[in-house]
Amino acid sequence: MKKLLALLLALCMVFSMAACTSKPAEQPAEPAQPAEPEQTATEEPQQPAEPEKFVLNACIASEPETIDVSTISSVDGSTYVQHMFENLMKYQMVGENPADDPNMYMTEVVPGQAASYTVSEDKTVYTFTLRDDIYWSDGKPVTANDWVYSWRRLVNPETAADYGYFLDGIVKNAYAIYEEGSMDPSELGIKALDDKTLEITLEAPCAYFIEMCAFASLMPLREDVVEGNDNWTDPANIVVNGPYILTEWVHDSYLKMVPNEQYYDAENLGPDEIVWWLSDSETNILSSYQSGAYDFIESFPTDMIESLSASGDCFINPYVGTYYLYLNCDKIPSWKVRAAMTISVDRDNIVNNVTQGGQVPATGFVASGILDSTGQDFAYGVSELGAIYNWLSKTYPDADLTTYAGKCELAKQLYDEAVADGEWDPNTTVVYNFNTSDTHKAIAEACGHDWQTVLGMNITLENQEWATYTNGLGEHNFGVARLGWIADYNDPVTYLELLVTGNAYNYGLYSDASYDEAIASAKATLAGPDRDAMLYGAEETMFSEGGFPVMPVYYYTNMYCAHGLKNMGYTPMGYFFMQYAQPNQ
Repeated sequence: MKKLLALLLALCMVFSMAACTSKPAEQPAEPAQPAEPEQTATEEPQQPAEPEKFVLNACIASEPETIDVSTISSVDGSTYVQHMFENLMKYQMVGENPADDPNMYMTEVVPGQAASYTVSEDKTVYTFTLRDDIYWSDGKPVTANDWVYSWRRLVNPETAADYGYFLDGIVKNAYAIYEEGSMDPSELGIKALDDKTLEITLEAPCAYFIEMCAFASLMPLREDVVEGNDNWTDPANIVVNGPYILTEWVHDSYLKMVPNEQYYDAENLGPDEIVWWLSDSETNILSSYQSGAYDFIESFPTDMIESLSASGDCFINPYVGTYYLYLNCDKIPSWKVRAAMTISVDRDNIVNNVTQGGQVPATGFVASGILDSTGQDFAYGVSELGAIYNWLSKTYPDADLTTYAGKCELAKQLYDEAVADGEWDPNTTVVYNFNTSDTHKAIAEACGHDWQTVLGMNITLENQEWATYTNGLGEHNFGVARLGWIADYNDPVTYLELLVTGNAYNYGLYSDASYDEAIASAKATLAGPDRDAMLYGAEETMFSEGGFPVMPVYYYTNMYCAHGLKNMGYTPMGYFFMQYAQPNQ
């Protein structure tokens, strides 16, 4: 099962690095013209009926924290942005979805706002030539300076962007600007040679840089629209360069988008309106779908998966992501306790009886589907045991880490050692925070049960609304907290750099100098065996003495329900694309 899913994900993660021929988007049929009626002296000529407006109603999440390109950090927020903005590169539909949904197509990365690009001989300088027919929604031309402004804004520490680290070690001087504060954002390795030519200089060759150029956080922005305007994302103020423009945002209710007439492919767009409904109630979301109010949803009660699949509504996509828990290194200072918690959770029970969506128990932090330089699935590149257990198997050779009972036996041993050595007070109550969701709650209950049963720990579960929850993560005021990470590009660094000291997503406050050095070295090293060894070694360091700052639970799949739609797009990074969707009559 593991290898089958890994192969499926690996096949879905092959992205094109240049433009290529692809399946063209289907166009809405021209409305039929009625026959010319016979005229009489008293009859008025009959007018052709107005074509019915195609409104696509979708619900993929609750209220987004933001849709500011520089500060978004969620898949749902990025999905909205992908419909409103277009980057140098974009996702284009190319083939049928492996979920056997004939109405869904996989995507690959191809030029978007860029007409073409060249790469220097040493592979460190990318020069993009922009299309001649790209405009902002207010009619002004899109220029190379719009990327210069956006990328500088992202790495500027004053922006406080969660993804401010994204260009560290990739684009020249990004680390010195964002992490060290020793350079000014104007010194970032990006410049406009003229209005239509953009030059980007890297610190070292980067095999996944072109994929990054489709990422939401690197979309262009208009300085005159954004600068000094905290409300620039409001419908009355927003200016976009992508296929759709935001016309309404009723908070905690919906976002409405309509085609951007200035977009170069506007005549081929599908929906006349896309309404993104906002909800975190899986029961209510499913009810709205079943009543016909929603055409597309991503959340629904897990106990409905079987019946929805049988009815032909539910499909399961490959998804390169890991569902995991942060184990706060300040609140749970003993690595032995964190290790005991990590290996005492019954992951098979969670995926088989709780989530029930084809997920696979996680054996490491890096998601299955991420490949090393040889094409091997990184999650299983060292051993079938996986990174969580590799160091433990060598340090405790008598432990049986192939069975759940054996893992629990070692977990109890580690926990008791921590208590005996005075590293942990067994009377401590650990607070497990999760954002409101029936599934997150059920997973929390399963983990809490295992920790109480196997280790005798005291666990309190607390759910919070998304905005409150994310603020709490940044303030590190939790013992355990759940999160999911979906790959931003196909390289292990997209996961491993999250645990570098000081990273904005290092919510559990893990810090290890050797780990930091390994990640920095890997980012400056060409793909190959040496780099692979650095990355495999770094993940093992994370799950060794002093570590266990995160507890991977399972590798994601992506479930959705859709009816009455065709010509939708998808990437295993988790984005759905509705701009060319059509009614499926």
